[in-house]
Amino acid sequence: MFSGKITGLQFGSIVTRLLSGVMVGMILVFLLPLVLPFVDDAMQYSYLRSAVIVERSITAAVKHGIPTKFAGVDMSRWIIILIAFVTSSWLSGISTRLHDRAEYMGFKQNIDDWRKKLNLSDKAVVLSPLSQKLEQLKTARRKDREELLKEFADIKKKLDETGRDLAFLAIDVVDSTGMKNGEERAIVEHDFREYKRFVDSTLNSHGALKSAWTPDGVMSAFKSVDAAVRAAREVINGLDLFNRNVKSMRKDFSVRCGVNSGFVYFDDSTPLEEISDRVIDIAGHMQKNARPNTVCIAKPTIEPLSERNGFEPSGRMVDGYEVYEWSKA
Repeated sequence: MFSGKITGLQFGSIVTRLLSGVMVGMILVFLLPLVLPFVDDAMQYSYLRSAVIVERSITAAVKHGIPTKFAGVDMSRWIIILIAFVTSSWLSGISTRLHDRAEYMGFKQNIDDWRKKLNLSDKAVVLSPLSQKLEQLKTARRKDREELLKEFADIKKKLDETGRDLAFLAIDVVDSTGMKNGEERAIVEHDFREYKRFVDSTLNSHGALKSAWTPDGVMSAFKSVDAAVRAAREVINGLDLFNRNVKSMRKDFSVRCGVNSGFVYFDDSTPLEEISDRVIDIAGHMQKNARPNTVCIAKPTIEPLSERNGFEPSGRMVDGYEVYEWSKA
C-alpha cells in the first residue's frame, strides 16, 4: 500500500541530504581563500585553482543580486557562508523528517502486512501495543526514536512468541428466545444456568483453554481440533440426558456447533472475548450455518482431525470454505 510513497520519501531524503552536503562544500570553498596565503605555492594545485574560480564566480553573482557592502566593508563572503549554513541546516532538517516519515510508514506497512497474513482485524487487541509505539514514533524526538524502535522490536518479538495453532468451538442454543416464551422466569433462569454449567463442565473436561459466553452461546479455545470436536460431540450427545433429567421447560435444548482452527496470537491474560481474529470469526460463522445438533467444520480444518467418522460434505460453503458436517445418528 505504502511502498510507492516510502520509496519517494526515501529518495527525497537522500536528495535533500546531498544538497545539504553541497552547501557544506560551498562553505568550505568560501573559507578556503582565508587559508591559501599560508600555503606555499597554493595556486600550482589545479583543484585549489578551480575552487578559487568557483568562489569568485559565486561572489560576483551574489554582489550583482544583493547589497554586500556595509560601512564600506565587503561582507559578501560571510553573507554567502551564512546563507549556505542556514540552507544546509534547513535541507538537513527536511531530510531527517522525510527519513522519519518513510521509517514510520515502513513500520506501518510491516504491521499491516503482518495483520493481513494472520487474518487479524484492524482493532485486534494484540495490535494495540504496536500501534501505540507507532503513534509515538510520529512525534518522537531524534534521541527518543532509537529507544522507541527497540521497544517496538521487543513487542513484536514478544507477540511472535505468543502465536500458536489453536482450535475454536462455537456453540449456540437453537431458538433460545422461542424456548423461553410462555415459561416462568424462575424456570428459565434455572434451566439456562444448569445448561451453562453442563456445557462448561464438558468443555473443561476436554481441555478448554478459555471460554467466552454470550447470553446463550459460548466460544471456546482448545489446543487441538480433536479436543474441540470431541467436546462438541459430547455436548450434543449429553443433551438427551440433560433434557430428560435436568431441564423443566417444555421445549428441549438443542444446539448448533461450529469449529475452525488456525494460527492466532493468544495471550493467556487476555479474555477470549477481547481477542479478535478471522479464525475465531469463521468458527462463529460455521456455527450459524449448522443445523440443530450438528457440528460444522471447514474442510482445511478437518484434515488434521484423527477422528473423522461421521463427518460428511454438506454441500454448503462458508467464508469460501467447503463445509463438512457431523450429525448425531
